Amino acid sequence: MRPRNEWFKPERLKRYYYAYEAVALAVVLAVVGVLAVTGVLAAMRSWVPLVGGAALLVAFGYLTWWIRAFYRTADYRFTDDEIEFRRGVFFRQKTTVPYDRITNVGVSQGPIQRLVDVGSVGVHTAGYGGQVGAELTIGGVGDFEEIKEQILDRVRSRPASATEGEEPADARAVRDARDATGEMLGELRRIRELLEQGRSA
Repeated sequence: MRPRNEWFKPERLKRYYYAYEAVALAVVLAVVGVLAVTGVLAAMRSWVPLVGGAALLVAFGYLTWWIRAFYRTADYRFTDDEIEFRRGVFFRQKTTVPYDRITNVGVSQGPIQRLVDVGSVGVHTAGYGGQVGAELTIGGVGDFEEIKEQILDRVRSRPASATEGEEPADARAVRDARDATGEMLGELRRIRELLEQGRSA
């Protein structure tokens, strides 16, 4: 159970990202090994492997730095009315999802996530036409099932908001009552006309 109205970090996010980085590094080293065994590297000009190695060193060095920097900026918060997510290494972003807009909450855990014992919680909302995927994802957490239930408990305790293009329930009730009243008045007018016709006959 995550505390309400307090920012918390996805405590296993760095472990998850480092696992992906390790897999990518293993793939690169495997490719380099195949090139070396087959003699492709030996046939290259001497500066090509040096430049390629330097580029890979810079890329993985930057990725390692970025993972740490992103983790420092990533925070979630469950308030009384909404879920908040702030993050951003170079540009700060903040996503807010009200509980009464949430239509579905799901969890996912891929092979690498299972390897490091983490999962993701996808929060889907109404009112975003054509939207693909979750509106907000809480990733890099170990208690993803508990977080899902915590969000669903908050959603169940609140009335649902109308989706985009859908009439609110109270406005729809007023409109239905107005239509029913109009039909009743029309019937009463027809009955009066029939009675007046009968008296005149």
